[in-house]
Amino acid sequence: MKNIITASEYRRLTLLNLLFFTEKSLSKNKLSEQVQCSLNTLNADVKLLNSILPVELAHIFEEDKRLFLKVAPKVNFDYLTAYMITESDLFELSLSVFNDEKLTIANWTEKHYISLASFYLKLKEVDTFLARSRLILNNAPLQIEGNEINIRFFFFHLFSKSYPYSGWINEDNDYESINHFIQKFEKHMGVFFSLSTRMEYAIAISICLTRITQGHAAELSNEEKEAIDDIYNFYNTDQLDFSDLEQFLGAPIELIERYVILNISFLCTFTDLTLEHTKKRIKYHQQFRKHRVHLTENLISLLDSRMLNTEIVELAVLDYLTRFNFVKKTNLILDIDYFSKKLLPDIITIPEIKNVLQKYERIPEYFFIRDNKDVIATYIHNLFNISLLNETLTNRLRVKIISKSGFIWEEYLKGQIRQFYSEESIIFCEELEPKEHWPQYDLIISDFPVEVPGEVEVLVWHVPPADRDFKQLADIIKDRYQETIE
Repeated sequence: MKNIITASEYRRLTLLNLLFFTEKSLSKNKLSEQVQCSLNTLNADVKLLNSILPVELAHIFEEDKRLFLKVAPKVNFDYLTAYMITESDLFELSLSVFNDEKLTIANWTEKHYISLASFYLKLKEVDTFLARSRLILNNAPLQIEGNEINIRFFFFHLFSKSYPYSGWINEDNDYESINHFIQKFEKHMGVFFSLSTRMEYAIAISICLTRITQGHAAELSNEEKEAIDDIYNFYNTDQLDFSDLEQFLGAPIELIERYVILNISFLCTFTDLTLEHTKKRIKYHQQFRKHRVHLTENLISLLDSRMLNTEIVELAVLDYLTRFNFVKKTNLILDIDYFSKKLLPDIITIPEIKNVLQKYERIPEYFFIRDNKDVIATYIHNLFNISLLNETLTNRLRVKIISKSGFIWEEYLKGQIRQFYSEESIIFCEELEPKEHWPQYDLIISDFPVEVPGEVEVLVWHVPPADRDFKQLADIIKDRYQETIE
């Protein structure tokens, strides 16, 4: 977050964050220490925030030199963040540049009713900020210059984090058409985007289309160009239909631009629909990105056989490392969460992860680690520990109940099973053929023989259940428990 807003705006957002997540008022002295500013600056920030934020959205109150934040019931911190970014000078300036308005400094000050002296102070902070992302602010006219991929990622950061408050910012193309392409992408790749990550990917594609229309072509390194053929051949992406996007350009999308649009999907999070798709995507890395696989396997070894199946976690690490194909610096990684208060176990520690990363950071293929070691270690720490936490839950048997007599009888069978097994042993699953992920059940119990895809075991029971039915279930639970302790 600190890399998509200026230092003063980040300080105010930090103040909001501290007040948002506390359950009691905080002293001004303590807050000034935590946000690293003077009391005068803190008072000025509070005054400014209260002038910016609508009272019905959020307001900071003071009582006995202590501050507390009152927030509307349906507003979370991400929405407050989106509001702050959308109302910032950087957002206004960036949106003007993105829309190719080509304003001069004189035009800008006149349009926004601001003095030249005040605007130059804002420009200085924005320019310093952009330099961290290896970008330059040109003043005549106001334009952001630098590597085209970096510029797109900068806009992607800004506009995705300003959503939903900012709304859909691009007037040249619409979400519905882009989403139609994303649905084709999902079907072709066997993956699924959630509603939130779908919007992120749509925003990224929209930015690419606008930059192409304005004549800003993507530039790739030789290594990145070589990867195009690998991806196209392995995933048969030449069969993917880009017509929904090409309608906005009035021409076919160039091969390099197609590659960029496909590759930025890895900046978002998506779910593989089947284990077969997961294994196929791991195979791609094994075939074409062996150095990435080597690092991942060393990181996975930290799990020390504490997970029965590590393929999902392995692919999550590989996908994360894929981001550094384009992105060489942390500034351009989107999902770094500087404010979250994740209450995770610390089974695998950050120092353990850094010890693995340090072995690679001086090898040419892994130079990206040096600048990004902290954020990579944090991501891996969260991923591994939440996966181990999930493992303790998924050791329970997940059962799908099916009855030819319908829902009422399915509920009856669940009740019969629950008399003998609590949720510590068995979890009931509702979806037989989920559309957003692969099936989450280990066993199907049905009162009629059924055929299901895959290798899921089916127990055919009686209604009401017979003793032998319960014995079959007990044997499965016993075998599963034995696998866990081994």
